[in-house]
Amino acid sequence: MTTPLAVLDARAVRSWFEHALRSLLLLRREVDGLNVFPVPDADTGTNLVLTLAGAAEAVHGLETDADLSTLTRAAADGALLGARGNSGIIVSQCLRALAETFDGAREAGPALVTRALGAADEGARAAVGHPVEGTILSVTRAAAAAAAGASAASGAGRGATGLAAVVGAASLSAREALVGTRGAHGRGVDAGGVGYVVLLTSLLDVVRGTGDAGTARAAAVSELLAGLGTAAPTAEGVPVPAAEPGDDGAGDFEVMYVLRAGAARAAALRAHLGRVGHSVAVVGWSDDAGAGLWQVHVHTDAPLSVLAEPDVMEQVCVRYLKPLLGAPVDGTERAAGASGAAGARTGVVACTRAPGLLEPLARTGAVVVLGPGANPAGVLRAAADTGAPEVLVLPCDEHSAAVAAEAGVQAADGRAAAHLGGRQLLHVATTRNEIHVLAAAVEVAGAGEGRHLVEVADEAVRRTRTAELGWPDVGTELALAGLLSPGDELVTALLGAGADEDSPEVVRELVAQAAPGAEVVVIQGGQAAPGLLLGAE
Repeated sequence: MTTPLAVLDARAVRSWFEHALRSLLLLRREVDGLNVFPVPDADTGTNLVLTLAGAAEAVHGLETDADLSTLTRAAADGALLGARGNSGIIVSQCLRALAETFDGAREAGPALVTRALGAADEGARAAVGHPVEGTILSVTRAAAAAAAGASAASGAGRGATGLAAVVGAASLSAREALVGTRGAHGRGVDAGGVGYVVLLTSLLDVVRGTGDAGTARAAAVSELLAGLGTAAPTAEGVPVPAAEPGDDGAGDFEVMYVLRAGAARAAALRAHLGRVGHSVAVVGWSDDAGAGLWQVHVHTDAPLSVLAEPDVMEQVCVRYLKPLLGAPVDGTERAAGASGAAGARTGVVACTRAPGLLEPLARTGAVVVLGPGANPAGVLRAAADTGAPEVLVLPCDEHSAAVAAEAGVQAADGRAAAHLGGRQLLHVATTRNEIHVLAAAVEVAGAGEGRHLVEVADEAVRRTRTAELGWPDVGTELALAGLLSPGDELVTALLGAGADEDSPEVVRELVAQAAPGAEVVVIQGGQAAPGLLLGAE
């Protein structure tokens, strides 16, 4: 007979994270199928896997003799950087609370674990701008209260003693609270709440010394969901009901990015996002010197309105949520683009230097990356967000093409979305500016069955002539005349940050002189360079 653990040490917590990740992997599709709040985008299971995978990978990189404090701190940082969606951010904040509670400790007994669960509940509520009951928050609150009750009872000699009693009470209460979320925001129980139940019951398995493979835990949770009458997704996918008008998930776009700033800057951003967006979460940490790392999540109708200053943002990813409403549950099916027709198992990542292109590109169904930077992490993050085993990357310049190529190497090595059930294959298109990216993204979204998306994108590039010009530039008129011809049908102009209110009309007049029959589309891109990017078809 296995003796339950009396305390949690680094080895036990490492086993817990690995066990919970295996369990969530086995349940990912089922949890995706439950996702209806704050928006029914069918990806909560995937988001939780990616978040916990970030924690597991950070822990895996530590020395085997790392102590409890070091391990939980690394896991919290890894989960923060890997966090996806509201539920992922909430779970990452719970792990942050765990790390802060265990700071300086080499082991955690019942009292410290009780404090950690209480801190996790407080952290979960602090992670969201407007806490809503009937969600994962109800589950974290019930678990914390049960743990405190079990700890107090054992201290007074009225109940079972030990770590197993505290964790067992928290796990049981979490399951009961999960049942209570049924029907609160749509069909079934809350998807994020299921994830938290898996975390706690996986911890209980480790404390009791059972269920080391995750299969038994996943089977038990599946049985619970089946008993509640929650339908699991079928091979064809289960239609997901639309979000109710006016709920906390309002907003056509999901915007996520990593913010490097102090606590005051993060607090100011969060207050701003609460005024202009929905489903807001800004979680992370900062030190006394003013340095900090935060994960930002918000739903909005205007992506530009929720961005921070360029020098403190990285890994900026934008998704258009509307095509997901009513889409099949399988995340790989929704990654094909707005039309859903082309390459149903191929995702699209579009890179841009122009903030003004975030919305148009996202509307094509691509996951959009603003300013990929020198690190492939942003491209890898966006690729994982597509949920697809194959991903087409549309670079916006030679630099982003090199970054995408490196991301492809890492994805092939299993360093991107291996936790989603396999390695990813990244294809890098020949796009080398934003006009190419926009043309390719539109063509890919509307491509028919049976066409390889790389060929579709490269054909759009071959068909589009482009030129980069200064603005204002005395040679602009001559340059336009050299690029355009009377037979051109479509001219797209992307204006840089130096353009003024008269610039669109100036461009239209110049185009009319060289290509009088062309339709002219002028976009305020806001990129630092080039001042004017022009494309003609």
